[in-house]
Amino acid sequence: MRQNQRQIVYRTLLAALLLASLAGCSLIDRLQRELYPTATVTSAPTEAPGGTESPPSPTWEPTSAPPTVTLTATVAPPEPTDTARPEPTFTLTPSPSPAVAQHLVYARGGSLYRGDYFGAESVEVAIVPEMEAMDFYQGVLVAAQGRNVNIVNLRQGTLSTFQIPITATVDYAEVHWGASGRGLLYLALVPDPSAETFERSVELRFLSPQDGAEKGRILVPDVAGVSVLHYDDVLGRIMLIPRGPEISFAEIEIYDTRSGQLVGAFPAQGDGEAAVSADARYVLTERLSDQGAQLLLYDLQEGRDARPRAWQHPAGSYSVFHVWSPDGRYVAYLLREGRNFSDESTKGLGLWVLDVAEMQAKKVLEEPDAASSLFGWTPDGAYIIGHHRSSAQDEYWYAVRPDGGDRRLLSLGPQAEVLGWMPSPEANVPKVVMDPWQARFLATVNDPGAMAEVVAQFVASQGKVTDEALSEKVHKYLKDAGWQLDLAGPRIKRLTQEIALAQLPPMAIYVLEAGHAQLVASGDLILDARLEGNDLGLIFGVIGASSIQPAFSLLRRQEDATWLTVWSPQGCRDWITTDGEIKFVGKGLNTLQVSGSSFGLDVGEDEVFSECHACPHRRLVATWSRRGDVYVRQTKLKADASMAEVIWEMTERRPYAILYECLRRVRRGLSANELISDKSVLSQIEGLGLLGKDVRLIPEEERANEVLFSDALSQRRFRATIEGGRVMHIERLAD
Repeated sequence: MRQNQRQIVYRTLLAALLLASLAGCSLIDRLQRELYPTATVTSAPTEAPGGTESPPSPTWEPTSAPPTVTLTATVAPPEPTDTARPEPTFTLTPSPSPAVAQHLVYARGGSLYRGDYFGAESVEVAIVPEMEAMDFYQGVLVAAQGRNVNIVNLRQGTLSTFQIPITATVDYAEVHWGASGRGLLYLALVPDPSAETFERSVELRFLSPQDGAEKGRILVPDVAGVSVLHYDDVLGRIMLIPRGPEISFAEIEIYDTRSGQLVGAFPAQGDGEAAVSADARYVLTERLSDQGAQLLLYDLQEGRDARPRAWQHPAGSYSVFHVWSPDGRYVAYLLREGRNFSDESTKGLGLWVLDVAEMQAKKVLEEPDAASSLFGWTPDGAYIIGHHRSSAQDEYWYAVRPDGGDRRLLSLGPQAEVLGWMPSPEANVPKVVMDPWQARFLATVNDPGAMAEVVAQFVASQGKVTDEALSEKVHKYLKDAGWQLDLAGPRIKRLTQEIALAQLPPMAIYVLEAGHAQLVASGDLILDARLEGNDLGLIFGVIGASSIQPAFSLLRRQEDATWLTVWSPQGCRDWITTDGEIKFVGKGLNTLQVSGSSFGLDVGEDEVFSECHACPHRRLVATWSRRGDVYVRQTKLKADASMAEVIWEMTERRPYAILYECLRRVRRGLSANELISDKSVLSQIEGLGLLGKDVRLIPEEERANEVLFSDALSQRRFRATIEGGRVMHIERLAD
């Protein structure tokens, strides 16, 4: 199993336990112990230690891979009370033998390097940021983050990307090459409301690596995850372990990748990971018990009746990092002190090699540090590749023969990660450079705060790029990362070279400064903003069903570079912006013009017309001036003026508004002389029954000098004529 695939296994097991348990802090302790615990190590760049190497021993000559294995089994006839699970009948395709000229490829610090067979004389061949999941096959790296898949071809110096069309949120993703390298597996753990136990299911997509075209899919329902053991991309078979609430398992399932159907299941007991030989004939598991840990070897050629052969570990020990030799003859692993994964392990008991034919194991190298690991074998099977890490902060990679001889230290540098081997590339292959920001944005999916921080860092790095260009770039990054974008966003608005505003999903507005983001408002739009010293006036908006609802906040930068809201119009009844707008007047932050409509105003007994959203409305406009840290509306009214008087002061004198105010005053018994041509209008109002309590007036249309309206209860229709700011005449229209 490749190192990155093993990390995926650990993560799958971790997710399984997290989803299955409600044990709180005790679960965290368990996770630390059960998933192959290691001592905590802080890596530091150091020179690989010298010292005396192990004495030479007789060389183990690698042999050619065994022939292709044929599994043959028949489906048991159905029983009256129990239907037997089908067994597979297919020929497994072994991985192809490696070419002679092979180069070791490793990752370090966001770059990929290609060296000689042992990584020496390496050159940088790609710049690839770390992503959620990676797999490497003969010079081609596939890397995934969320729905996005990138394929880096080091043999040709090319980069291709595509997105997986999954509508559900991807909790985490994996990618695996098929045994022949011609097929690609994408795996996603996704929420599933129909999954009663784990509320999650796993989607498997089988893809063409050339263009991401889907060749098949499988849904494994209601699981905490799956461990992929072997993907035969030639025959279309995948071997996997569904994961439940525990790290133990009792069965390996085999699916047809084209039909998505389960075609076989093998009983195989184990705890933690399982390791499959390159030819997919053998499965090695580890079983933990009170009697001690042991390795179990299953021969899949024997079908469901297979009885495993066992190797008992020394008392008080268990093993980790099981890696098969290419020819399937040996399994290398690290032995650790402890009875099982739950024990705190602080001591390694060496590198061991299991002879599969004899089912005998022996220690070939001292490895006392529990933080060390194994990568695998060299392509020719002559060496085991290990990674030494210790509490003394020394770290290095090494190669050693399976008999413990010819131990070599690899000059890969600190914090390197071996990916695998590749054949010699074509001549003059260019370096592949992947946009580092893409991976950073991809890593923020479902975490708005983290996404905003990445946006802040991106904006800070862009120099004199225009706001429009910045907004377009952020839009693309977020869309590619799978974010559900707001109707009009995202948008970046720079206020100075150091300070910017950003509208980001979901409906959030941030201040960006020095590579950090602070949430300051909730909205879909940044309509306008002004910065005056440490004070920021922000006009923003929320997109409604048919209009934009504007809002305003006055913010102030604190000494610690945080922003606090100094004033907002919350609680101000005369701040009316429905279907309106807010504008800065003049320079600076001293004056605002605020406009809106009467739609939705709650005026109680002063209501004359019932206004629908499509009806005519009154338009209200006011000027607000800053006084210290607050804004107040400019007015000529006394402090005890009624709300109706306040609204009329703000109202633009249009025909419908004049009719409304006229009827309001007459209904309330107030003088309306300034709004009517003569007293005959009052007689018309009374005669038409417009003052009755059972009348519900609806405004229908406002014209230059007329208003058409109706009584919703009696269905009578009326016309009012308005000229010079006065109601001239009101009449009933014919039915």
